[in-house]
Amino acid sequence: MRAAPATAAVGTRHALFSPEWFTCAATVFDRLPCDEDTAVSVALHVTDVPRGAADTLVMLADLTTGALRFRAGPPPERPTLAFTLPYSDATTLLFGRQDQRTRLFEPGGLRLEGAFLFVFFLDRLLAQDVSGALADLRARTADLPAAPDASTPWPASAPCDPPEGEASAVRDAWQALPRTMEALCAELGRTTPGAQLYVSCPPSGVTLSVAVGESRPGVPFTRGSRPIWYCCSKAVGAVAVGRLWERGLVDPWQAVAAYVPWFDGDGRERITLHELLTHTTPVPMALDPLHGGFAAPRAVRRELLRTMTIPPLARAGERINYSPWWAWFLLAELVRAVDGRSYERYLAEEVLAPCGMTDTRVVLDTREYREVADRLPLIHIAGGGFPAQPTHWYATEASCTRPIPGLNIRGPMRDLGRFFGTLLAGGQGPGGRVLRPQTVVAMTARHRVGLTDAFGNADWGLGFRVESRHLGEEYTAFSRYASLRTFGHYGLWTSVAFADPEARLVLALHLNGKTLQSEHQRRTLAVCDAVYEDLGLSG
Repeated sequence: MRAAPATAAVGTRHALFSPEWFTCAATVFDRLPCDEDTAVSVALHVTDVPRGAADTLVMLADLTTGALRFRAGPPPERPTLAFTLPYSDATTLLFGRQDQRTRLFEPGGLRLEGAFLFVFFLDRLLAQDVSGALADLRARTADLPAAPDASTPWPASAPCDPPEGEASAVRDAWQALPRTMEALCAELGRTTPGAQLYVSCPPSGVTLSVAVGESRPGVPFTRGSRPIWYCCSKAVGAVAVGRLWERGLVDPWQAVAAYVPWFDGDGRERITLHELLTHTTPVPMALDPLHGGFAAPRAVRRELLRTMTIPPLARAGERINYSPWWAWFLLAELVRAVDGRSYERYLAEEVLAPCGMTDTRVVLDTREYREVADRLPLIHIAGGGFPAQPTHWYATEASCTRPIPGLNIRGPMRDLGRFFGTLLAGGQGPGGRVLRPQTVVAMTARHRVGLTDAFGNADWGLGFRVESRHLGEEYTAFSRYASLRTFGHYGLWTSVAFADPEARLVLALHLNGKTLQSEHQRRTLAVCDAVYEDLGLSG
């Protein structure tokens, strides 16, 4: 845990990013080793620095030791992350509380390029400050606001008994899926504080929902808890587009600008709906225009998207350019333009209701958020040898009450399972038909073939990941036993959900400890493979 800051010998305080401050920072962090070959490099471009301070600097962050290195001037090569931000926000980024860093992404004045995934792990390093060196540097920095409360913003974690009814569900799960529960519970306290699991396989006579561990410090995970789905939300949005396709209102191979006229010019007019759904646009993930404003007001995000520039010479279809935010924000604007209803209302009425997803919310209203805020499951940054860090990412009022299309749907895994169960049933849900069987087949067939990336992505349908284990272990999406017709999605190193048409199996899993890609794939495959083994489907 955090060491006591060495502030007793503090003398002169230096202005942030002044030459003297860089010297002081080097002295403070010198006792911590930093592997510069593997450290995350962060470039800061500060828009309004005081006289005498550097307006461009590089921070190296060693995620295994907690060491930081600061150097004035531009990075010698392309950094992992590049922030453009005002001086006050740079101060918050380095020395603010964890919730304050999270809120930097809500006004829309921050620009970020690079591999956003590393922001979470950088945030944990800054929040935990396990050596106390950052607190020491803060004490030696002049003109900072009052020091943030050093106490944890969460209640101390302690064993919590599950509510009535949850324990019996856990016992039933152990009886029906012993290997699965062993694999799932092995991750508790190691890579995640808690988990939710839904499994349905009618031919095997098994349908169950179970929750274990904590959803946030001192709060047990229950079957009714509403974790964030992250990018599993994109599958729901894809089905919304599928309904419009069935009605003849959109053509997947048509340019999006044909439906959203303001998305025109600078090469944007060539981007098709098919490219959005298959993540093959010419816009690299690192240049997502909403990186720095994913939770900003809708008007701000729309303007960022309207002025997005396509990189010169970039062409669609040549590589995977996964779109964390901008593509589904654009899809939401398309739904609004074509149907007239808001994306949130359209999803609730046209997808969630027919699927029987009664406990799922596309977005929380302010009243509902305030009623459940202290019980919402939190994402914990885990792995890497440091304690799991509960965070405010996507749990603040702004990020829960402002729609973030393709990302911030919240609901229990049993509802996400019902969604995939409806697709497995040819689009017929308990509350009505969502898609025709032919449309389900068309959307879950392979539309992107032969492209792979460093995050294990391979074959893709229209908004759905398709099992690609035949391409190698690193591209196994759902299970080593899953049929190649299996389709689903994942949620940023926390969730996975899929339907296997040949096994007639639906599985939805959420782990509220976010860890890096290789560790996340290991644990999800361990759980999902165990489900196939328990159900006798691994032969």
